[in-house]
Amino acid sequence: NIGNFVTLKLKQNNYLLWETQILSLIESQDILDFIIGETPSPTPEIQQNGNQIPNPDYTSWVKTDRLIKTWITGTLSEEVLGHAVGTKSSKDLWTVLNEAFSQASEARELELQSKMQYHQKTDSMTITEYINEFKSIFDQLNSI
Repeated sequence: NIGNFVTLKLKQNNYLLWETQILSLIESQDILDFIIGETPSPTPEIQQNGNQIPNPDYTSWVKTDRLIKTWITGTLSEEVLGHAVGTKSSKDLWTVLNEAFSQASEARELELQSKMQYHQKTDSMTITEYINEFKSIFDQLNSI
């Protein structure tokens, strides 16, 4: 069960945390090359004794690629799952998700870091309110 290894569902605001978990799983199986494009699809057929026959390397590649794609889609929230529609391979899916979420997550992280850095207590604010706001910013930052 993929949920035993990747405990987060990808949402709009947690790409970096999700990416860490899913990459750990993929790397642990030595199949990272599939999503970064270093293991391209072999040809579906090969020549043998003058005949075209199914390529066993292609069959194996397709099985592994589908497994990775299934792992990734199995960790997407409903709000994000639409990004998977129309992707042909695990690399395609990875590229779509990376383009959709990595920059947004990095921008949000910078925004929250700046908010945290310049967060100040005002005269009308109790110390509890100040700490609660600071903790809220910290929690949001931690969830990225």
